[in-house]
Amino acid sequence: MSLLSLSLSASYLQAADDDEAFFEQRIRPILVEHCYDCHSGVNSEGGLLLDTRQGWHKGGDNGAAILPGKPDESLLIKAVRYDADAGLAMPPEDAGGKLSGQQIAALEEWIRRGAPDPRIAVAKLGGMSEADAQTWWAFQPLPKADLHPTPGKVDAYLNRQLAEHSLSTAPTADKRTLIRRATYDLTGLPPTPEEVAAFLADDSPDAYAQVIDRLLDSPQYGVRWGRHWLDVVRYADTAGENTDRPLPHAWRYRNWVIDALNQDKPFDEFVRLQLAGDLLTAEQPPAQANEGIIATGYLAIARRFGHDIDQQNYLTHEDVIDNLGKNFLGLTTGCARCHDHKYDPITAADYYALYGIFESTQFAFPGCEPKGQPRDLISLASLAEIEALLRPWNDKVAQAAAQKKQLEQTAASLREFRDNNTRQLVPKTLIAEGSSVPFAEVKATVRKGEVLQLTVWPNESHGADSTRVEWKIQEVGGEARSWDVEDLIAVISQGNPLTDKHGATWCFLETTDLPVSLSQRYDSLQDNAALKAWKRADDALSIFVNTSDQPVDVWTTLPGQAFFVHPEHNRPVTVAWVSPLDGDVTLAGAVADAHPSGSDGISFDLTHIAAPQYGQGLIELGKAALMPAVDPGPQPKIPVAYAVTEGQPADARLQKRGDPEQLGDAVERRWLTVFGGQPLANRQASGRAELADWISAHPLTARVIVNRVWQWHFGQGLAATPNNFGSRGQPPSHPELLDWLAAEFAASGYQLKPLHRLIMQTAAYQRSSEPPVGALDADPDNRWLGRFELRRLSAEELRDSLLQVSGQLDLEPAQQHPFPDESTWTFTQHTPFSALYETNKRSVYLMVQRQRRHPFLALFDGADPNASTPVRATSTVPTQSLYFLNDPFFHAQATATADRLAVEADPDKRLRQTYQRLFQREPTERETAAAALFLAEYPAEPTEQWRAYVRVLLAGNEFIHVD
Repeated sequence: MSLLSLSLSASYLQAADDDEAFFEQRIRPILVEHCYDCHSGVNSEGGLLLDTRQGWHKGGDNGAAILPGKPDESLLIKAVRYDADAGLAMPPEDAGGKLSGQQIAALEEWIRRGAPDPRIAVAKLGGMSEADAQTWWAFQPLPKADLHPTPGKVDAYLNRQLAEHSLSTAPTADKRTLIRRATYDLTGLPPTPEEVAAFLADDSPDAYAQVIDRLLDSPQYGVRWGRHWLDVVRYADTAGENTDRPLPHAWRYRNWVIDALNQDKPFDEFVRLQLAGDLLTAEQPPAQANEGIIATGYLAIARRFGHDIDQQNYLTHEDVIDNLGKNFLGLTTGCARCHDHKYDPITAADYYALYGIFESTQFAFPGCEPKGQPRDLISLASLAEIEALLRPWNDKVAQAAAQKKQLEQTAASLREFRDNNTRQLVPKTLIAEGSSVPFAEVKATVRKGEVLQLTVWPNESHGADSTRVEWKIQEVGGEARSWDVEDLIAVISQGNPLTDKHGATWCFLETTDLPVSLSQRYDSLQDNAALKAWKRADDALSIFVNTSDQPVDVWTTLPGQAFFVHPEHNRPVTVAWVSPLDGDVTLAGAVADAHPSGSDGISFDLTHIAAPQYGQGLIELGKAALMPAVDPGPQPKIPVAYAVTEGQPADARLQKRGDPEQLGDAVERRWLTVFGGQPLANRQASGRAELADWISAHPLTARVIVNRVWQWHFGQGLAATPNNFGSRGQPPSHPELLDWLAAEFAASGYQLKPLHRLIMQTAAYQRSSEPPVGALDADPDNRWLGRFELRRLSAEELRDSLLQVSGQLDLEPAQQHPFPDESTWTFTQHTPFSALYETNKRSVYLMVQRQRRHPFLALFDGADPNASTPVRATSTVPTQSLYFLNDPFFHAQATATADRLAVEADPDKRLRQTYQRLFQREPTERETAAAALFLAEYPAEPTEQWRAYVRVLLAGNEFIHVD
C-alpha cells in the first residue's frame, strides 16, 4: 500500500472518530435531555423515535425526520427552529421550550456531516427484541407429554415450591367440606342433604372420585363452566351501541357454549368452531352445520359502537381482535391498533393482517338508531324447510287478501250505484249544539231493494257527538206497514244487517267514502250493559242504543229506550233501510244533538238511492263483514342465528395511528409474525378457517386454557394474569407445572373433564382452608398453595343457591328472552332499550345488558359485559348488606325457604333440617341455643319469627362462602 493510501485511510478513520465523538459529546446529550421523554422506548409521539439510528431513519407520521447532509430540509431542524411554515415547534413550551442557538447549530452541523450515529438498535419485533421474542417462555413448544398424568405428579411440582419456601401445608379438609367445595366448583350449586349423607356414608377409596364423575356428568356442569367462558368472551344480550339494541338470537351462542362443555367437546375444536364454525361444518348434515353457524356467535357478539354502526365497524373489529387475543392466546393484540405494541412482539402490521380477516367477514347486524331493523342474520333452515314453514301462513295471507278484495269490489260497485241513483229527500241540514231538527211527511216512491238512508255528519270544528235519531217509515196504502228505529232497540244485537218483522232490512254503515258495514258488536259501553252498539273499530264512530227504560249517565245523560248514532271527525255514520215493497212511503222523525259541548253541532241528510242492486249489495256487504276475517297471524319466525359468514375477501389497509381516515398500505392477511407469519393459503376466503387452525394448534392456547381452569378451581392461575401472557403479565409461579399440564392436556385430546379430575384429586385441592401456623405471614396470597382459599360465592352462585334452597329453582335450560318484537323497535340514544326479565332459571340465563347492568349481578361483582373478565373482583360494600335487609327477591326466597322447612313441626328436627339444607351439616349446641333464644325474643308471631331466623341464616357468611 502506498504512503498516499495509508494517509487517506488514516484521515478517514480520524474523520469517523471525530464524527462519533461529535455525536457523543454534542448531540446525544441534547437528545437525551430534550427529546427522549417523548421520542424513545415506548414513547413515540407522532410515531417518531430518536433513541436509535433506525428510529429517526424510519421517521414518524410526518415522514423522515432527518435527511443526512441536508439540515435545511430536515423536519428535525425545522422543528427546533420553530419554523412557522412547517408548523412545528420542538421541544414544546411546556417541555422546556426552544433550544439554545448553540444546540440548534450543533444539530445542524451533525446533519450536515451526514448524521453519524453509533446507536444501532437490536432487531425488534413490536416491543420486544427478536431474540427475546423467540425465547419468551409462553411462546415455546410444549414439552413432551408422558400421557400418564396423575394427581401425585401435580402435587410433586407444588411440593417442591412449598419446600423451597419452607412452607407447611394445611391438613386434608373433612368430607363435608370437600363435597360442598366440589359441588359448587363444578355446578355452581350447593349439594343436597341427600348427596352429602350418601358421600359421608361411603367409605370406599373412590368415593370422592365418584362424586367428581357424578358432578361432571350433570347438565349443571355446563351451566357453571359455561358462565366462566361467557365472562372471558364478554357475552351480552344487547349490542352496546348508543341505543343498546337487544340481540334476540344471541342466546343460541350462550346455550351452545353450555352444551359444548357438557359434551366435553375438545377445546381445540371448541376454539375452531367459534372462529370459523360456519366454514368448517358447511358440508356436514344440517344439525352439525347449524352448530357451526351458532358457534360463530362468539364473533358476532362483539360490541357495536356509535350512532351508525356501519360507520364505526373498525371499532368492532378492534373489539374482536383484542378479545380473541386475550381469550385464546393471552395476548393484548388490540394494543397494536395504533402503533407497534410497546411491550410485546406484535406489530401494527400484524394487527391489520388480522383486521383484514374480519373485514372480509360479514357480521350479523343488530340494528341501530338510523337503521332500525336487524339484518344479515344467518338462517338455520334450508330453503325447502323455510318454504314448508311459510306455506300455511302464505295460504292464509292469500285468503285474507281475497276476502279483502271481495269486500272492496262489492263496496266499489255500491258506490257506482249510489252515485248514479241518489236523490235528496232532506238536504244536508245543520243542527246547532243541543238542538233538534224534525222532519215530517217526507214522501218517496220505492221499489224492493231500493234504499232510504239517514246520514249524520260531523261539522268543521270536530263537532262529532252523540246524536239521537227518531225515524219512522210508513207504508202508504197496501198493508199500511210501518218501520221505526225504536223497534230496533230491543233487537239491535241480533245483527248488522238486521231484518225486522215486516221484511225490511236495516244496515248500519260508515259512509266516509265507500260504504263500510259496522261489524263489531258491543254488548256494553263503559261497563253498562244497557248500552249496546255496533262499531267498525274501537273508536267513537258507532250506532248505539239505550235498552233501559231509564236514563243512563255516562259521558252524558242518555234518555231511556233511545236510538243514537255517533260520527267521528270527517267520518259520517249512516242508518240505511232496504225496502221490502214496491210503493209509496212517508218518512217522519227528528235528529237531535244529545251531548252539547259548546262546539258547532252536527248535520244530517236523508236520501233515496233508487237502485235495487244497491240494497241487495249492502245486505251482502254486511253479511260478508260479519263473517270471521281470515287472520294469517304473525309471520312464522324463521330460525336464525346471530352469527357471521363470509364477506368480500380483501386485505385491509393499515390505519395510521388507528385512524380509519388515514390509510396506509394494504397488509396481507396472515398469521402473527412472531409465530411464523404464514400467509393465507386460500386468499379467496376470509382467512377465518386458517386463523382458527393457527390459534387452536398454538402452544399458547393450551397454556392459557389450562391456566384458566386452574384459576377457576383455586381462585388464581399459575400465571396470575390469565389474559396476558406477554411481557407485562406476571410469569407463572410454577412454570414447569403449567407446561406439563398444558402438554398433557393437548396430548390427551384437549378435553377439559379429565383435567378437572386431575386437579380436583390432588392433595392441594383437597386441603383445608385453615392456614398453618405462620402461613399468612410467609405466603399471604397463598401463591404456593399450602392451603385452600376460602371464597365468596359468585353473584350467580348466590342467586342460584337462594332459589335452590327455597325450592324455586328451575333447572331446565332457557332460550330467548321476552324482548319486544323487532318490528316495534323505536329505541333512540335518548330512549335506549332497558329491561329486567325475572326468571327462576339458573342465573346464567338472566338477560345481560351492556349499558345498564343487571342490578343484582353488578352489586355482587358479576362480569362486565363490555370487556373480557378474566378474574371476578370480590368487593365488600354496604349495599351488599342492604340487599339482604331490603331486596324483595331475597325476602321472597327466604320466605319460601322458611315455609318449606316449617312443614316439620318438631322444632329440633326443623332446625337440623335447616342446617343440613343450607350448610350441609348439623347445628352445634351453641347454634341450637342461639336459635331458640332468637325465636323466643323476636317480636312477631311464630310464622314470621321463623322466617326472620331463616333470613339471618341466608345472609350469614357461611351460606355465602365456600371453603
